[in-house]
Amino acid sequence: MRPVPRHEQGAALINVLVLVGVLAALSTTLFDRLRLARHLDASRSLASAAHGAALAAETLLLARLASPEPLPAKPLSLATPAGPVTVAVAPGGNCFNLNSLSIGPAGRGITRPLGVEQLARLLALIDVPQDEARRIAAATADWIDADSQPGAGGAEDPAYARAAIPHRTSGTWMADVAEFQAVAGVTPAIFARARPLLCALPEAELSRPNINSLAAADAPLLAAIAGVELATARAVIAARPAAGWASAADFWGQPLLSGRSLAADVLRQAGTRDHYVGFRLAAGPAALPLVETGLIAVGGGDGGGDSGGDGGGDGAAKRQARLIARRWGEAA
Repeated sequence: MRPVPRHEQGAALINVLVLVGVLAALSTTLFDRLRLARHLDASRSLASAAHGAALAAETLLLARLASPEPLPAKPLSLATPAGPVTVAVAPGGNCFNLNSLSIGPAGRGITRPLGVEQLARLLALIDVPQDEARRIAAATADWIDADSQPGAGGAEDPAYARAAIPHRTSGTWMADVAEFQAVAGVTPAIFARARPLLCALPEAELSRPNINSLAAADAPLLAAIAGVELATARAVIAARPAAGWASAADFWGQPLLSGRSLAADVLRQAGTRDHYVGFRLAAGPAALPLVETGLIAVGGGDGGGDSGGDGGGDGAAKRQARLIARRWGEAA
C-alpha cells in the first residue's frame, strides 16, 4: 500500500470523519427505531391486556347485576386474570326513550300518541316554546315511524329533501340519542338542554324510570310522564322514603300524586327497579386507561315485571343481565 502523500492527508482525514459521522447517524437512527419498536410492542401488550381485562370485567359485571342487590353507589374494583378493572354503574333507564314514540317492531312501527304527548311536555318543561315542542315531538314520531304521512306539525322525507344537506327520515328506531339532532326543529341549543334527559333504548316501550333511583335532575322526566308541574315532581322525588317505594301503587298513592286520573299505560311506567344499567369500565394503567362504556339490560326475577305494580318480588328470583351496547372510549 502506497503511503498517502502529505498534500492529500487532509482530504483523507475529512473523508474518514464524514464516514464516521454517517455511521454515527445511522447507528443513532437504528437505536431510535429499536427503542420505538420496543415501546410500541410494550404499548400493544398493555393495550391487549387492558382489552382482555375489560372483556373479563364485563362477564363479572353481568353476574353481579343478575343478583337482586341494588346498584352500588361507588365504583367497583373487579379482579380479572388480566388485571384489576374499575367499574362505575348508574341507572340506564331513567331517561325519556325516544323510541317510545313508536308502537310496533323496528321498521314497521306506527306513531304512539302518548309518547308524542310526553316528549312535547318534556321539551316544554326545559323551556322550549310549547308550539315548537309539539312540532319537534311530531317530527320525532315521523322520523321513527314506517309511513310517509307526516303527523300534525310533523315532517317526513319531503321536508328533509329541502334541507341544506338533503336526507331522509330513518323509518325505524333511533340507534343513538345523537340521531335526535337530525330531527326537524331540533337546534343545537335544544339538543344540549334535552340530551341529559333523553336516550334511545332498543325497544319501543314507554319510558320506565326507576322511581327509587330518580335524582333531582330527573324531575322534568317525572313531570312529563305524570303530567304534573315541575315543582311537584321535585317534591315527589324529595319525599321518597329512605327504603324507597315498595310498589308503583305506593308511589302513585302518595298525597302529592293521589287523586289524579291517569291512563293505565302511564301507571305502568313507574318501576321500582332498573331495567337498564349504564356502565363505565377503566382497565390498564391509571395514567392512560382503556375506557369502555355501554348499556346492560336487566330483566326477570321480578314476578312478572313492573307492569301492574311491579309484582312486589324484585329479589325473589335470579335475574338475567344482557350486554346490549358497548363503546370503546368515553360516552359522547
